[in-house]
Amino acid sequence: MLPDERATLDPHLTAAELANLSLHRNAGVRRAVAAHPNTPAAILGTLAAGFPAEVLGNPALPLLRLAQPDMVGRWPVPSLLALLQLGDAPGWLLAALRRHPSVEVQVALARHPRLGAETVETLAAHTAWLVRARIAARPDLPPALLRRLLHDPDDSVRLAVASRTDLGPTERGALGGDPSRFVRQVLRQCQGRTGAAVDS
Repeated sequence: MLPDERATLDPHLTAAELANLSLHRNAGVRRAVAAHPNTPAAILGTLAAGFPAEVLGNPALPLLRLAQPDMVGRWPVPSLLALLQLGDAPGWLLAALRRHPSVEVQVALARHPRLGAETVETLAAHTAWLVRARIAARPDLPPALLRRLLHDPDDSVRLAVASRTDLGPTERGALGGDPSRFVRQVLRQCQGRTGAAVDS
């Protein structure tokens, strides 16, 4: 078997046996454990760092979620980051991580292209400026949130807004009078590429 080729595992393996196999040196074996329906939730959480697609495709995952609604929130941060790198990460996962305590997870979540409106709204009010800045850079940001973020108390969030090339006259006018010269400078540079006039 090739080092990363998925192994064929006995469908009747127990949770304890699968836990042992999850430590196997062969990546193909670990990949197969990530997809096995008898693998415990905690082991799936560990394996998700290396095999996120297999974990999300595990046929037992819906039942595990019903039995342990807060399951994903207890998984290690590296595993959650790997799951969020999947462009087709399911909506239930994105919603489950909406209030995760890790700022690193929240930044990765804010970057995901398939966020629902409620999650975008929640992250736009996050206490960490890094999260709000990622939301401010989203191309699908609703106009109401864009107007809110261009008055954000943190310069870095307003810089993210000023970096957008789709600002209207009202937004350009507000940022043209921003107290931060860096925000005004970025606004002029970015709008200059589009040929838009900036009042300053």
